[in-house]
Amino acid sequence: MLISNQKDYEINTLKSQVISYQSENKFLKEQITKLAQKLAWFEEQLKLGRDKRFCKQSEQTNTIQTILNLFDDNESDEVTETIEPINATRERVTYERAKPKPGRKIDTTNLPREQIVHDLKDHEKICTGCNNPLCKIGEDKSETLELIPAQIKVIEHITPKYACKSCESIKQAKKPEGPIQKCMAGTSLIVDVIIKKYDHHLPLYRQSKIFAQSKIDIPDNTLGNWVMGAAEVLSPLGSAFWDQVTSSSYIQADETTVKILYPDKKGYMWAYQSLDPKNQFIVFEFDLTRAGSVAENRLKDFKGILQTDGYGGYEKIGKQKDVVHLGCWDHARRKFVAAFKICSNKDGGLPAQFLTLINSLYDTEREIKEKNNNDRYRIRQEQSKPILEKIFEKAKSINALPKSTLGDALTYLKNNERYLMRYINDGRAQISNILTENQIRPFAIGRKNWLFVGNEESANKSALLYSLIQSCKINDLDVRKYLTFVLNRAHDIRRGNIDPKSLLPQFIGASEMLG
Repeated sequence: MLISNQKDYEINTLKSQVISYQSENKFLKEQITKLAQKLAWFEEQLKLGRDKRFCKQSEQTNTIQTILNLFDDNESDEVTETIEPINATRERVTYERAKPKPGRKIDTTNLPREQIVHDLKDHEKICTGCNNPLCKIGEDKSETLELIPAQIKVIEHITPKYACKSCESIKQAKKPEGPIQKCMAGTSLIVDVIIKKYDHHLPLYRQSKIFAQSKIDIPDNTLGNWVMGAAEVLSPLGSAFWDQVTSSSYIQADETTVKILYPDKKGYMWAYQSLDPKNQFIVFEFDLTRAGSVAENRLKDFKGILQTDGYGGYEKIGKQKDVVHLGCWDHARRKFVAAFKICSNKDGGLPAQFLTLINSLYDTEREIKEKNNNDRYRIRQEQSKPILEKIFEKAKSINALPKSTLGDALTYLKNNERYLMRYINDGRAQISNILTENQIRPFAIGRKNWLFVGNEESANKSALLYSLIQSCKINDLDVRKYLTFVLNRAHDIRRGNIDPKSLLPQFIGASEMLG
């Protein structure tokens, strides 16, 4: 009896140990799986980091096509189930072309021109062989470019005084008003400082050093006061910009970071670009937060098309009545490009297959770029809609690790399906938000030079100057002429003699500035 109990005890003990070992084994397998996933994620990040640091960065469709080698010139517009592999058989094609000439021809037709004739002296115009006079049979011309250094000069405004001895009164002419009251700088100098700061990305302290080389001591804080003073007198144009945001029917929105010195934190520069054909502009706004309430406040009365990236801060606005929220295919494509770069398959695997389909959408967009809205709508329904349906059908059939690069791309695609599909339903719509990103890019380039903004007030004033400069470029206006024109009317704006709306870049013509 005792032996039987002893055996039962040992058997139960062994069973318990087996269960314990099985549980421990299962736990260790789960840990190994998690660690393998984490290791794969770190390897992906390492590959992406190397690519970002050492490889050429480009989002151009033709560059991606070159990498993938996915397109065939005879490819049918019809979407088929078969996707050609990347390592398809290639054919060597040879041809001849003219050898390019060395150097690059510079267009000088719009530059002022001065002619200098290098002629023979009179006694050299006699033939040394027969002593007969030489006759001119032609001439050779060559061009050189010369720089006339910028010059700062002092203009003394003299206003003689006249007195009446009988009435004991004094009469004197008024001197012209400057754009900024009690400021020594004239309009041309203020405009030059603004352009170098916000268009050429030259920080004020560097401009101060350049002035010092010309024996002119202008501290950088003085330059800053001039710039902020100019933004202050032009502030009514900022209010006019926001009125136009509400009246626009197509807005693209985006945001980028900017460092603030006081308080020491990261802020955000928000951008709203109107794509209305007769009201094209971009306006920037600074805020200390990236909360969706910033855009909600600006666009609360907006009605029309709103196009953004996948940031959730715009989602509430997109649900407003009379607002059609569109997504951005550039953002979706970037994620698949990143997945392709770290893909171990020689043929590019799933990322390459998605890029093939996405690039087909961009091929259609290039074809219809110059067509009217009705034709754009029709062609998109015929060509782009089947491709879109295939993309999302394929995305839903794939299970990838959520934290992997491919999983991130697929998650973005599936979460934004309704926004990414909508562009084909309106001929006015763009396939992506890239037009606004291109307008933000100069700000991002400048940020690498000046590094930070002093405070919230100066950031908002800088936002106005960026808005004016970039809106001039959108409307093909000369930035220097435009800023000079509006600053010379600063006093009329302040007195209410002129409507600020009429001075916005989209409503003013080059002929008006010359007049």
